[in-house]
Amino acid sequence: MLGFSINVRIGLWVSDLKLGVKAGLKAAALTQPEALGLDAFDADITPRNLSFSGRRDLARHVRNVGALSALKADVGGRRLADPRNLDTNLERLRDVVQMAADLGAPRVQIAAGFVPDDLKENTTERTALTEAARALNVVASNSGVSICWLAGSESPETLAQFLAVADPSSMIEVDLNPGAFVMRGGDPLKALNALTARVSMARAADHWRGGAEAPFGKGDVRWGEVLIGLSSLNRNLPLDILAACSLDCDRAKVLKASIDKLKSVRANPM
Repeated sequence: MLGFSINVRIGLWVSDLKLGVKAGLKAAALTQPEALGLDAFDADITPRNLSFSGRRDLARHVRNVGALSALKADVGGRRLADPRNLDTNLERLRDVVQMAADLGAPRVQIAAGFVPDDLKENTTERTALTEAARALNVVASNSGVSICWLAGSESPETLAQFLAVADPSSMIEVDLNPGAFVMRGGDPLKALNALTARVSMARAADHWRGGAEAPFGKGDVRWGEVLIGLSSLNRNLPLDILAACSLDCDRAKVLKASIDKLKSVRANPM
């Protein structure tokens, strides 16, 4: 069967190699990635420490390996659902968005935190998340960088409903996390259907149903079906699938195997 979509690029999150940025890019090159993701809070490249010339050099090194798909930013704790630290966290994320613009990254992937159901007892968290989404949209629109919300912590229907209210102009993209939905007993294809208008990338880490992360291809995510679903999305820009791994293992070997498997599935999803 002929491969289905030249608009789906396959790569990896460099930070998951756990080698630092410089050594990580060298190791990533051996996997022949089509797209790359960097952690904006990696000690080597934190926005407040990386000068403009340093950003220019980093962008050049990245281009020699693959296309820069995204920077990711996780402020930790309760993330953007915590109103007490919201201003501080938003300031940190503004710096990340500016660095993404300087590096030529089209998006910043945000681990925003769990979006609770729209109930009275969840008003504080949802108000903080809504304020964060709107503030980040303003920053992103002024920089030419998109905000990409990491999905998977909550039900896809809850996230879709939240984003419809917080971002009615549909500027915020979504990073689909099939493994997270499988881990919670959900269906990634139903998640894709609920979030289809916003999905611009996907996280490729396998999981057992109701359990922990699995070696890629050994878990319960049906990657052929996921890639078919992703390839059917009508996008002007490439949709990036980035391999990820949090297992205690030889990360370089495992991530290369993940990329090889994804390319194989892309060529023959059935």
